[in-house]
Parts: sequence; structure tokens; C-alpha cells
Amino acid sequence: MKKTSLNDIAQQLGVSKTLVSFVLNGKGKEFRISDDICKKVIDLAKELNYQPNRIAQGLRTGKTNTIGLIIADIANQFFGKLGREIEQEAARHGYRVIFCSSDENPEKSKQQIAMLQQSQVDGFIISPPMNSEEQIRSLSKSNIPYVLIDRYFPEIESNYIVIDNFDAAYRATSHLLKLGRKRIANLTVNLDLVIMKERTEGYKQALRDAGVEIDENLVKVLPFTHDNKDIDRTIKDLVGKRNNKKADAILFSTSKLGIMGIECISALGLKIPEDLAIVSFDDPDAYRICVSPVTVINQPLKEIGKMAVQVLLNKIKHPIAKNQTITLKTDFIIRKSCGS
Repeated sequence: MKKTSLNDIAQQLGVSKTLVSFVLNGKGKEFRISDDICKKVIDLAKELNYQPNRIAQGLRTGKTNTIGLIIADIANQFFGKLGREIEQEAARHGYRVIFCSSDENPEKSKQQIAMLQQSQVDGFIISPPMNSEEQIRSLSKSNIPYVLIDRYFPEIESNYIVIDNFDAAYRATSHLLKLGRKRIANLTVNLDLVIMKERTEGYKQALRDAGVEIDENLVKVLPFTHDNKDIDRTIKDLVGKRNNKKADAILFSTSKLGIMGIECISALGLKIPEDLAIVSFDDPDAYRICVSPVTVINQPLKEIGKMAVQVLLNKIKHPIAKNQTITLKTDFIIRKSCGS
């Protein structure tokens, strides 16, 4: 089916294509086009389901009312929910969102940024993978509006919205310590990522403040691939029969690690929380329907999404506006898995 064009509307009404363009871009009064003609143009455009060419519109006006969103992993429920919040908030402001998933791959992220720039997006919301600093610096140098979410680069001045990762991990670890757990393990992913480093530091500081010696054997850094074999081997190393100094609790730094880790724990015949207390970052649906519902550090996804869009739109409208760095608190939701 042929897409309706400006020319189609103009021909049916016997007016010029330019007049139709002025009306549909809200410039009817500016160019003294009668209300009657404006109504006829708008009504016919609706009847014919006219859809503007965003790229062509962007070339004319410098705006496409489109945001490019690059998240780390669209298959991860955390990022999926966050993307949804961003999409809903953007729609409230008349913006569309183009989704991309970098899969924590900096080369893929670089290609996606280039593709979205070609699509004339007005700005970016990015959850940047490791080793993508130059991409972010390039956006800054080009004065392209962007906001970083979930993680940031301390050495780069930018707009970003994150949670207080140190405080969240500190509170979770302190809670386990108050329940009498002494050998608390921390399962995390690459510590080159600043948010993971902050979570591990919060965990360690809670141990120090409680006078508990830090055992580096209980800090397990896993690859981003989240391979079942890696997680299975790590859990067995922490709680297996051959371990004389078994962990009595685990803090999972991501929900993906947590879900896979709980599966391994169950396969070993261990009970939560009797044998092993569990706390995890994020709150996927699976955590609430476990035999022992999981205690979680819940991130304010709605607030992150809302602020990301608002900060970006402010930057689009005011390019020289000062960068905003926002750190949000988390909710600590206590359930059965930590034994309290």
C-alpha cells in the first residue's frame, strides 16, 4: 500500500504542497492560512493516515523528536523495565525512542551510536559498556546531547543518573551481619565497571565496620557472559563439601547472577535461608515467587527513566546547560531469603 505524501493531500484539496507542510507543522497562523483550510488539511491527513518522514522533517527543522536509547542487555529484565519507563516518559513529551542493545560490547555500541546519528536522533540515553569512553568523549566534543544511566565514567564530565551503589551494598551486607552471618560472599562481574567497584567497596566497608576480616576468597568476579559453568563452579567453590570455610550468605551484584546462582544452590540440595542467606540487587518477577522469596536492593526504575528523559530534553533545549549528576537511593526489601 502506497504511503500518503504531502503531495497527495495537496492534490486532493487543490492547494500547494508548501501550504500543506506549513499547516501540518503548526505554522498555519504564522503564514496567515485560514482556519477553514487548516481544518481541511488536518482532517484529510488523519483520514489518509499521513505519517511524516521523520528524517526529512529533521533536515528541515533540525529536530526529529526521536531519542536513541542504547542499553546494555535488552534480554535482562532490569534493562527491559528501565527501557519501558524511558519510552513512556518520552511519549509524554512527544518523543519516540529507538532501542538498541550493546550486549556490553563497545564496538557494537560504537556502531549503534553512528547508526542513530544517521537517523537524526535529537539525543542519546546510554548505558555505556566498558571501554567506550572515547565514544562518550566524541559525543561531548560534537555537542550532541546525551545522558548516561546505570553507570558513568568518573573522568568524563557528563549528565548521568545512577543509584548510590556503595550505600546499597553496605546496607545489604550490614543486614546479613546483624542476622549473624559472618562469611558473606560477594558475587559480582568485572570490577573495571565503576558501579560494580562501588558495590564491592560498600560490601567490604560494612565488613570492616563490623570488625569482620575481609576474605578475598569470598569475592568472586565473574565474566559478563554469565556462563552457567562459571557460576556453577563458583557456587560449588563457595559452599561445596570440600570447602572447610563455607560461605553462609551471598550478595549477588546483579539479578542475572542471582537467578542463575539460586538455581545452582538448589541443585546442590541446599536450603535458603537455612544453609545460605541470599540478597540480590534488583527485583525481577522470579524473586517474588521463589520458595524463599529473595531479599532485594530495588532500584527506582520509574524515577531513573523519568529523570533521564527530562535531563536529556533540558540539554536538547539548552545545549550550554550545566551537566546534571544525579544519585538516587534504593529500597531495601526484606523477604524470607535472608532468614529474617
